[in-house]
Amino acid sequence: MSNAPLTPLARTGNTAFATAVALLLLRISLAWTFLYHGSQLLFGAFGGPGVSGFSQSLHLPAILPPIAWAALAAGAQFCGGLLALLGLLTRLAALMLISVMLVAIATVHAPHGFSVGNGGYEYNVAIIAIASALLLAGPGLISLDALLFRRGLWARGAQPLANPGTRSA
Repeated sequence: MSNAPLTPLARTGNTAFATAVALLLLRISLAWTFLYHGSQLLFGAFGGPGVSGFSQSLHLPAILPPIAWAALAAGAQFCGGLLALLGLLTRLAALMLISVMLVAIATVHAPHGFSVGNGGYEYNVAIIAIASALLLAGPGLISLDALLFRRGLWARGAQPLANPGTRSA
């Protein structure tokens, strides 16, 4: 076994693998949370209330009937979780989940303060942080986005500049 230092290419490969696995773990944990909770609210699975039960607990503006708000929120949670798990349109999924958490904070958790023990928004902030990381970094190499999209908004991660180190006119 050699004690020679790693070449820059070897370090990049190790970092790329570690980043891909880290992003996969973030996606799986976020996805499981929202698939579980979305299933409760959408289908009544795992002892959840289903859309009709969930709609009775909502106190949102009367722009839409409560059942519509409930279906929208539960659908966003379930679909966002599914998309995050697959790594498909991951940035859209992250935006959906961030939106749901912001509405939950504004309508339910904010009056209770930060502590989750008091019904506060501590947990929601952690979920927003995870979803924001995926929004900014992308889904990583182990994703359908990486398989289907080479460049652009839906690609696997941050895109390099066309000519790094040069200034645009």
